Amino acid sequence: MLKLVVTMIAVGIPTILYLRLIQSVDRYEKEPTRYLVSAFLWGAVPAIIAGMVIELIFDIPVTLILGDKSLGGQLVSTAFSGPIIEELLKAGAVAIIFLLRRREFDGWVDGLVYGATVGFGFAYVENLFYLMGTSSWGEWISLYFLRIIIFGMMHGFWTSLTGIGFGVARFRHNQSTKVIAIVMGLGAAMLSHMLHNAGMVLASPTGGISLLAALGNYVILLIMLLCLRVIAARNDRNTMQTYLRDEIPDILSPTAYALLCSTKSHALAGLRLSTKAERQFIQTAAELAQKKRELIRMGDENGNSTAIDQLRGQLSTYMR
Repeated sequence: MLKLVVTMIAVGIPTILYLRLIQSVDRYEKEPTRYLVSAFLWGAVPAIIAGMVIELIFDIPVTLILGDKSLGGQLVSTAFSGPIIEELLKAGAVAIIFLLRRREFDGWVDGLVYGATVGFGFAYVENLFYLMGTSSWGEWISLYFLRIIIFGMMHGFWTSLTGIGFGVARFRHNQSTKVIAIVMGLGAAMLSHMLHNAGMVLASPTGGISLLAALGNYVILLIMLLCLRVIAARNDRNTMQTYLRDEIPDILSPTAYALLCSTKSHALAGLRLSTKAERQFIQTAAELAQKKRELIRMGDENGNSTAIDQLRGQLSTYMR
């Protein structure tokens, strides 16, 4: 019991930090907490349980043909079938939000956040299983450092690629283009997952050299995340500047508009709002800009016109 409690807390703390880091990419229009919790739980419960069952079933013929401990068998199970099965199952949560809650799926940034959240839910439970299976605290510490500290963000990174594919598809009218975007995102997640797992399986036969490939894969994804963070921030400001300009002066004052579009992190302090009101103000303004963008690109899908009127009313209350 002590080991379980220590493991749950030790894995939970960095998981929360990783989640906050990923969610900070979406600076203005934060996703509803209930959807993020649902995405995390999907990865933590049905996705991982179904993944374990399917992988066990798939491993039966692999073991019979290639042997239980053979390198070929490990490569097929760990570096090929595992990534395909796991990424398909994790993609299920992103697909559900994409299809059933489209009003909360506004592009590739939202897809990245939802996908990564599913991945971290999956990683949390998977890491619990691995760490609880260690035979000593020394082995526990070594595995913890490897899986949680060094490669702790991998599952989140992988499924974020799937989410980006769904996000790119969100505003495409051509069905073939939508399918291609989703397949490319999912394929990139699977490929990155395969490279990582293959590097880990081949670590011993290659004297640790293959670990460099796994580490390089991780570094590339980390750099990608940092670049996407910068791009997302720039796109958010451009969206605000473009779609909120005509809200002056009826809904927004010129000062409020300028502060919303500012690159300074504490610019809105000039409006003298409480911390909670400031967050709500930014959220409402970002949603209004996004809905106006969606109305132009997708028409009155899911009641965009009604949503715009409601958001204008909410936003105007902050200017009184």
